[in-house]
Amino acid sequence: MDHFNCIRMFVRVVEQGSFVRVAEGLSVAPSTVTYGVAQLEREVGARLLHRTTRRVSATEEGRRYYEVCQRVLDELREVQEDLSQAKAAPQGRLRVSLAHGFAQHVLYPALPRFFARYPRLALDLMITDRAVNLVEEGVDCAVRASSVEPDANLVARPIATLHWVTCASASYVAERGLPGSPEALHSHECIGFVSPTTGRTADWVFEREGRRQMHAPAGRLSVSSLEAAANAAVAGLGIAQVPDPLVYELVRQGRLQPVLVDHVALASPVHVVYLRNRYQMSRLRAFTDFIAEIHPPEGWWTDIAPAS
Repeated sequence: MDHFNCIRMFVRVVEQGSFVRVAEGLSVAPSTVTYGVAQLEREVGARLLHRTTRRVSATEEGRRYYEVCQRVLDELREVQEDLSQAKAAPQGRLRVSLAHGFAQHVLYPALPRFFARYPRLALDLMITDRAVNLVEEGVDCAVRASSVEPDANLVARPIATLHWVTCASASYVAERGLPGSPEALHSHECIGFVSPTTGRTADWVFEREGRRQMHAPAGRLSVSSLEAAANAAVAGLGIAQVPDPLVYELVRQGRLQPVLVDHVALASPVHVVYLRNRYQMSRLRAFTDFIAEIHPPEGWWTDIAPAS
């Protein structure tokens, strides 16, 4: 087996953590991938992978070798795209992770425009509200509306700011009234959001005159999706606090109304996160630029606030 193919297989095994998954993706037998990586280890004179019955991971030497190999493969791919004029028409398949709410309310309505603009691009969307590991799960980029921990291997491109919108249905307000302050929420049904990443119920955030205030929501209903929290509020089950993209249309349609509008707080900004050595991929640039294009930089709060 030639050296280049061995390198390609090794890089994919590191990224996907499995000989079998790599073999399936390349339409070869798992033994072919195992042999290719073993041949590479013999050639470089070092053990590159830890192998267990459950998963495969890079050794310290393997991680260093992977970073160099990945950079070389990306540079080769970039040259090939230049030579084939693929920059003018990005092509290939991009694997993207994003939350249910962002997909439903922001991306899906704009996708026909994206595919019309880039007819040779395909997307594999991993719809999840948890933070994924890009390397271990083979994801090219993730759209995240959460804080991004500093990481020398990651780039987090800021896209937009969001606001936490506290809202309820007209039927709930008619029955229970409006809370006059965050403290008054203790006498209301508050729909909790249990983070799939932390497993904890997220605190609600309020801000007024530069003073930030946290509130632990208490009620009979908790959900593991912010979109589900908004839908529960529409059903009159209580008050919810969700980012503005999820409730903009619901407020415009009169199905929800914002409460405590004088205490609205900024949420974590939207980022597109990707591995530092991946941005030269023209299809990744095309996608991140498109996300920045379709998402208002200041979110939808300025449109929601007048409606309240």
